Amino acid sequence: MGTPEFAVPTLKSLINSKDHQVVAVFTQSPKSKGRGLNEIASPIHSLASKYDIPTYTPETLRTEEITNLINSINADIIVVVAYGFLIPQVILQAKKYGCLNIHPSSLPRHRGAAPLQRTIIEGDSETSVCIMQMDEGWDTGDIILQHSFSLSPRITLPVLHDQCAEIGADLLVKTLDNIDNLPKIVQDKDGVTYAHKLKKEEGKINWYETAYKIDCRIRGMNPWPGIYFEYRGKAIKILEAYYNDLDVKLSPGTVVNNSLLEIACGKGTLVIKKLQLEGRKALNVEEFIRGVQIPLGTLLD
Repeated sequence: MGTPEFAVPTLKSLINSKDHQVVAVFTQSPKSKGRGLNEIASPIHSLASKYDIPTYTPETLRTEEITNLINSINADIIVVVAYGFLIPQVILQAKKYGCLNIHPSSLPRHRGAAPLQRTIIEGDSETSVCIMQMDEGWDTGDIILQHSFSLSPRITLPVLHDQCAEIGADLLVKTLDNIDNLPKIVQDKDGVTYAHKLKKEEGKINWYETAYKIDCRIRGMNPWPGIYFEYRGKAIKILEAYYNDLDVKLSPGTVVNNSLLEIACGKGTLVIKKLQLEGRKALNVEEFIRGVQIPLGTLLD
């Protein structure tokens, strides 16, 4: 059970495994996209179709029909990777080994829908990928296998996404290879945090935050919802930046260097490298300031 690109390495690993067989795939139904509103199958759906794996796209798992369908499928275990639907208890217990889930965080830290984004936004120096036995809770199940690793100081969301997807695929196959011998570790009751789904309004910059914190937000919230400020009534999205620990005695949001587009923050300064005016293409800062002049001393919203 899975839907987006994050789940693709796991399905590929299972397909290529000599000791395991994928007998069915559940994924979200095709979505209408583009000007022609063409229906686009999920990445998992496309991969499953390539290998002629029976694929199902129910709108919910909470019907007797779906429960009966899953019960009829001859499988020992259900693997869930970013499926997008809650799994009811009757399905969690439908197979011999229950349901396993890949969760990209150091559980119990960052339980929830946006662990990758929150890991970067919070400035974590390390993270994990966990294989978890699913229960009815919100990422509360026992941990079967875990791989922890350090994060580079400038890591971006796409890079972390791909790293965790590949690590998760490898861990999942190792878990299945040793399913009868691996201990299940109850999650620590201390250190629980929740990685709530991102909201669009979180993208508006608060210049009173530290430059470091804003930099973390830029790296953790791109491509969506993105981090932006407003100038002359237009939203300008920051795509790349870096921070300085300079002690400037200016109000947060003040342009302190308009040739580099360096902005004073609550602590330190943010130097913008790449940005995008709403409705326009992304530009590096040199190209941008040739078309949009932001005078020195301007107080940005």
